[in-house]
Amino acid sequence: MDSERSYAEIRAGHDVPVDVRYRMLIEQIPAVTYICEFSPSAPFLYMSPQVEEMLGHPAARWVAEPELWAASLHPDDRERVLSGEVESFDLAEDYEGEFRMIAADGRVVWVWERDTVIRDEVGRPVCTQGILMDITRLKHTERELTESQERAQRYLDVAATIIVVVVADGTVSLVNRRACEVLGYAEGELTGRDWFELVVPEPERAAGRDAFAALIDGGLERGDEFETHVVSKSGERRLIAWRNSLLRDERGRVTAMLSSGEDITEQRRAQERVAFLAYHDPLTGLANRSLLTERLASAVAKAAGAGTGVGLLCVDLDDFKLVNDSLGHAVGDELLTGVAARLRAGGRHQDVLARAGGDEFLLLLPDLPADGERHAEIAAARATALLAEPFQVAGVSLHVSASVGISLFPRDAGDADELLRHADAAMYQAKRAGRAGHRLYEPEADNPLERLSLTARLRQSLDRHEFELHYQPIFALAGAMRPVGVEALLRWRDPVQGLVPPAVFIPAAENSGLIEPIGAWVVDELCRQGAEWQSLGLTPRLSVNASPRELRRPEYPDTLAGALRRHRIDPARVVVEVTESSAMDKSAGPGLLDRVHALGVGLAIDDFGEGFSSLSRLRDMPVEQLKIDRSFMREVPANEEASAVVAAIIQLADALGREVVAEGVETDEQREFLAAHGCPLAQGFHLSRPLPAEEVTALLLRS
Repeated sequence: MDSERSYAEIRAGHDVPVDVRYRMLIEQIPAVTYICEFSPSAPFLYMSPQVEEMLGHPAARWVAEPELWAASLHPDDRERVLSGEVESFDLAEDYEGEFRMIAADGRVVWVWERDTVIRDEVGRPVCTQGILMDITRLKHTERELTESQERAQRYLDVAATIIVVVVADGTVSLVNRRACEVLGYAEGELTGRDWFELVVPEPERAAGRDAFAALIDGGLERGDEFETHVVSKSGERRLIAWRNSLLRDERGRVTAMLSSGEDITEQRRAQERVAFLAYHDPLTGLANRSLLTERLASAVAKAAGAGTGVGLLCVDLDDFKLVNDSLGHAVGDELLTGVAARLRAGGRHQDVLARAGGDEFLLLLPDLPADGERHAEIAAARATALLAEPFQVAGVSLHVSASVGISLFPRDAGDADELLRHADAAMYQAKRAGRAGHRLYEPEADNPLERLSLTARLRQSLDRHEFELHYQPIFALAGAMRPVGVEALLRWRDPVQGLVPPAVFIPAAENSGLIEPIGAWVVDELCRQGAEWQSLGLTPRLSVNASPRELRRPEYPDTLAGALRRHRIDPARVVVEVTESSAMDKSAGPGLLDRVHALGVGLAIDDFGEGFSSLSRLRDMPVEQLKIDRSFMREVPANEEASAVVAAIIQLADALGREVVAEGVETDEQREFLAAHGCPLAQGFHLSRPLPAEEVTALLLRS
């Protein structure tokens, strides 16, 4: 067919015969072909007969009725298509598009159109030639695929785990919302990017890429797990625990790896923090008594074999209680931190400095000569000299002195326990000698008349009714925050010294065996006061501390049961608080605790987290309550790690079905943090100081 002559004759309106072979070709292809006049209205000059099968109108009608084209366009697409065609005509450019048309029987038909401008020998447009294809089935398939992908993406996005699909060349083909949240990227920033270049830390990148390639090439057993670090968009390292599986095509060839992951960064930090605190003091970061005891036993064993010596210094600050009482615990804690820093800076690299508790520090001096007195005294003098300069704390200049006791192996003790006891005794000898100095352990001075006098006065104190109980309220944090319990705290009003701190007389009572009768009086007095409150319609829970020595005596449960019977106290109202080390003591604690629990009273672990609980044993013990040690609360919520540990303990208690009481709440920010993290109970100076019974009564009546 002579195309130039034919198009010219068509434009002139002549009826031009079409080559038979050409007509057979175009009318057999699965598409509609047409020729249009090159004009704004673009009437059809020719329409192939396939149009009738596609849209239901015969080909002749499309040529005879130019308005049929616009009328058959879907109303929602009509304006877009017509304006596109007009624009193509104005620019004399080809047109291509997808849109919907309405067939004669009302069906909606998706079509793809390609309209090409035909030009003469000098480049002038003479007409257009186009093709229409029915793509309805393809559109339905695309829509179904899109909907399927959207459903899959929705399922992935609601998953709490990270989900990433990485294809064989290391690029990301799919991520879910959780992955984007953890990594700080939008989905579009991750998809199609190299996973290793984008999120794997540079030092680990090459090894990670090699490991990935090995898994892809060598196959992977479903469920393989490992942990890796990733770097978020902000540069923060996160630790992810991954579970991987391979994706294969229909021929079984590996095409990608699907990885689901958990962000365990905070969990691992909390675990490391808890593990650290098992052997370290949370305030100062020093070794705690447990770690020092282990190091001391090792040093003594080594010295015994080598014929060398070991020194142990017990450093106790003088009059530290005055700082806490006058300036508050926060200032006291800051002072202790400063003291620890100075003592640590002044020691040898092999020495071990520990905080034993309160304002007492222990300094282990290993590898001394067998007669190491002079070396130990030099260390003690250095320690007191380090504290001579005043400390600037909270805008106040504080002068601190310390009493240092020295015990030596093998001179003063044959084992670690004896060395500890004698260092403590030497420290008290230094205090009695005038304080602000050091003393070597002197056996003949270990039982002076003064200590004997203290013990004698303690023995008389019960008969003279010199003991009294104060009560620190325990508050429920939810709602209006009301007192729901009290913790009984022992006080001794000595006629000679006045109100004696518990830290002074409790050790003496423990050492002399007086703690048992004093403890029995405490239990009886608490029950008596509980009965008095009950008569007023007040029923707070009554918490009482049981000393380690009491828990080693089989009579303790009977003493407790007797007090409950005498005063008609419901055992469910009473909580017995035991130290973490006592609760974990296999030789005494669990058996006796079972007997106490059998009375119907509650059991609480006091100062939880300060010791080294076995979680497996804790799970099986009859403990109902965990009291978070106040040392954990000091830096909450300002310190992220301290806050994470407290939150972890609350979650742990909840998982074990235990109730939590936070001790040492001294600010409103701490109270708000605890309430926000689901801690039900708290006590501390911010909520209420320990009060005499009559003041507690008034508080309970008001609430």
